[in-house]
Amino acid sequence: MNLKQKKKQLKLRNKKLVKEYPFLLPRNVWTDKVSDDYNYEYTRYEEIPEGWRKAFGKELLKELKESLIKHNYLNEFRFSQIKEKYGQLCLYNFGAHDETWDIIHKYEFISQYICIRCGRPDVCIIDNYGW
Repeated sequence: MNLKQKKKQLKLRNKKLVKEYPFLLPRNVWTDKVSDDYNYEYTRYEEIPEGWRKAFGKELLKELKESLIKHNYLNEFRFSQIKEKYGQLCLYNFGAHDETWDIIHKYEFISQYICIRCGRPDVCIIDNYGW
């Protein structure tokens, strides 16, 4: 498979992801607008480090979606930032129902015990620069 085919396949996968999980669509955090030149080359899902995506990424998305649908907030929920901070997943957002917050906090907690790189549990990663 050449690079052009891989990019096309990635875009198709990302369109499917955004359709199923609208909160993964990258938006401007100040205006809530999608960039005019957005072409599905990436989603917010790629902001979750690879090991955590492997270990629990799909479960996180499914639980969030179920909670957001239950509280009629699926199309309004937005992430402002997704990153690692102090060895833990941080899912910053613009607010949600308490049940949704509980899901977010659960996965932020779990991430402390999962390798950010490989997704294995109880792997301690320490180098000269920190975790």
